[in-house]
Amino acid sequence: MNALRHPFCRRAALVALVLAGARAGGAEPARLTVGQGQAWVREFFPPSGEKEIERIVWANPPAQIDLDTLQVWNVRRPWPIREWRWLDAAAAEPVAADDAPVVWRPRPEPPPPPARNRLEIQLAQPLSHVMGHSLTYRLPDFDWSAFYRVVVRGIGPTSIEAVQVDLMGYLRIRNGTAATFPGARISVVGTDTALQPPPKPFGLLALNPETALTDLWLRPAEAAPLVPAVYPLQTEADILPAGTAEIQFAHVVRKPAQIAHVCDSDEIPAPTRQGGLPLRRVLLVPNAATMGLGFPLPPGEAHVFLGAARGAPFQTGRALHTPFPGTFRLDLGPVETVRASRQLLEDKPLPEGARQAEYSIVLVNDLASPVRIQVIEKPATPMQWSLVRSSLPCTETTRSLQFELTLPPQSTKTITYRLRLVARKQT
Repeated sequence: MNALRHPFCRRAALVALVLAGARAGGAEPARLTVGQGQAWVREFFPPSGEKEIERIVWANPPAQIDLDTLQVWNVRRPWPIREWRWLDAAAAEPVAADDAPVVWRPRPEPPPPPARNRLEIQLAQPLSHVMGHSLTYRLPDFDWSAFYRVVVRGIGPTSIEAVQVDLMGYLRIRNGTAATFPGARISVVGTDTALQPPPKPFGLLALNPETALTDLWLRPAEAAPLVPAVYPLQTEADILPAGTAEIQFAHVVRKPAQIAHVCDSDEIPAPTRQGGLPLRRVLLVPNAATMGLGFPLPPGEAHVFLGAARGAPFQTGRALHTPFPGTFRLDLGPVETVRASRQLLEDKPLPEGARQAEYSIVLVNDLASPVRIQVIEKPATPMQWSLVRSSLPCTETTRSLQFELTLPPQSTKTITYRLRLVARKQT
């Protein structure tokens, strides 16, 4: 016979589990996954002493809780809920008599919702409570931001030697609700709003090779929506009501790093003015456990110091999302000692109706030490292009050519490449 059908056993199973506060003694700390505008919370509650329960009374739940997202979990999976209701009766408004005069009183804002301190949750079937349970729900009015303090050593005015880096990463968690979570384990999720494309990108105007009477207006493809990234930092912090918590999630001290100089065709036009243009210097830090990292790094503002973290920062930039494994990249700005110039050497038609274009890139290193250079060429043409030849090996993608080289001190290097251009097929 099923023991739950016995009246005594059934009465014991219906004993209410009163949960005083957000977490009882001996329970695991709450876990918060903070997004942009909201947070998902998982609170843990210890065993009540009953083998099975069918009813939970939750004392002092957060006032701003989204009850449509409330779930009860056992150790492994969510448990079905039959219904929930507030045990605190809402204060009833006085009912005016039908013949009473109508009185209008201005009210600057709606009254606050009535205080409700106990929520009853009826389960659809008995839940084993030998190992306790947990509740998950959504809270609005949460947000986060990340920022970094980076100290770079080894960069001199005339040379770059044995670069070392200190990197500190911090999170600011803003809690706009009245809920408090002492010792919570924090993860964050979201996108980098700085990567949002412009609302109306420009198109490309090109002549139709078949007739001079019509033009082709090639609108760029719509940018793919940004996919939120999850950062399982599992950093502990005390989240106080209606406040901001600042926590450190990364700590790198005197680890080796690399410096690269980037020649991007979007910033170095062809033809380039005489003397060339300075290249952007980029700091590269491997995202690896040996560096004291080994987890995805969220995007955020970065303050860069040279030599020591004293005084005002050398510059302020922005660190982008860094996957694991990956490389933390930070722009250090243009430098006059490493320059580049681009020229269009040849642009002529071919007998079969295509065109041929040849470009040259001149790289100059005025430093007394070798430098690493990354060249990114994005052919600025609406026509379909393919690489015919290049003076250096390169990586070819659908939109760019990428060269990697090390330039000796006080030296100059020229890269040339040739493209074949054909008209795109119209669909």
